[in-house]
Amino acid sequence: MGGEGLTISLIIHLILIIIAAIWVISTVTDSIKKDPDSFSTGQGGGAAGDRAKQFKTRVQPKNPKTLAKNAARITSKSPNAAISLPDLPASSVATLTSGMMSGGSSKGFGGGSGGGIGSGLGVGRGNGKNFVSLFGAKMGTNGLVGTFYDLKQTPAHKETECAPQSGIGPYREAVKEFFQSGWSPIKFVKYYKAPEPLIAGQLFIPSRSANAAPEAYGVEKEVKPSRWVVHYKGVVEVPQSIPFRFVGTGDDWLLVRWDKKIALDDGYERFVVGGDGNYKDFKQTVTKEFVLDRTPGGLHRMKAGPWINETKGKKVPIEIAIGETPGGVFDVYLAIEVATSSQRVKGEFVGEGTLKLFRVNTEPLPKEIENPGRKLTIDMQAEGWIFKTVPAAGAAR
Repeated sequence: MGGEGLTISLIIHLILIIIAAIWVISTVTDSIKKDPDSFSTGQGGGAAGDRAKQFKTRVQPKNPKTLAKNAARITSKSPNAAISLPDLPASSVATLTSGMMSGGSSKGFGGGSGGGIGSGLGVGRGNGKNFVSLFGAKMGTNGLVGTFYDLKQTPAHKETECAPQSGIGPYREAVKEFFQSGWSPIKFVKYYKAPEPLIAGQLFIPSRSANAAPEAYGVEKEVKPSRWVVHYKGVVEVPQSIPFRFVGTGDDWLLVRWDKKIALDDGYERFVVGGDGNYKDFKQTVTKEFVLDRTPGGLHRMKAGPWINETKGKKVPIEIAIGETPGGVFDVYLAIEVATSSQRVKGEFVGEGTLKLFRVNTEPLPKEIENPGRKLTIDMQAEGWIFKTVPAAGAAR
């Protein structure tokens, strides 16, 4: 009996061990099954990385419809217009969504060095590595550095004389004083300045709400879309030893300063050059215009500036200022026309009759302006005519 009892005891213990093993295996198998809606993080990109941790947090993608806002109707600045503008196109919503969902360094829902759910810094183009608007990028590119000023308020957010509706006059006087001072930023010290500049490779911004500028600079909550100024500056290298001239216009205004000389002044308002096109710095009077479909605005043309004859490789300081006075619609278009040769005909250079986009880097253009239309004959790539930016120390004195 002693031997039989021992055998029965061993069999019972063996059965219990088998049952326990089956239970453990079943429990472990269930625990490692992945929830299809969960996501994981790990170190690096390789099979040898540490085991990823499982998180049950579910990603909630934004519904593009919830991002759309009803745009307020804005009034055309054409003196003959009696219609209100249509609502802003819904295509911008798709751009917004793609900008927030793109990959990159902690931007959107993509991968990259930051990985995971990033900060989603708004609309733009590119691979998600950087916020890029038509006004410029926040970092990581060569170009003209643009500073945004709101003349309606002080740095402490107190109203200035430009704030009320009657402030249009004081705004124009403040802008005029800026130009008369030699474009000195000191003149704008008493006004609110956006915390971060933008770096622009070109200035070609089709008609849109004047709120686009505050939004691009991330200050739309602090700044109402009127009586603002953006001042771009840098040093560029002349790409060819062939005469060229700036061609452009701005709503409300656009000025270009080349080597401390006014090379273009056009828009609904002018501050330095009168309607006669007398560019005193270059001792030239210019009346040449190019057709531009400025719908929904008026003033369907771009003005040419004086001919500029420089040597290839010369480093030249350039500044560009744009601004919006009453609010509503804003746009800016800046291009160049190249002469057919360095030889004058009857004392004048002869232009090609077509335009090239004024560019200062070779970064891909925002898709919105790749095919501009608007009755323009313009080369948007401007191959061979890119005025690359260089360090300021290399500027001609």
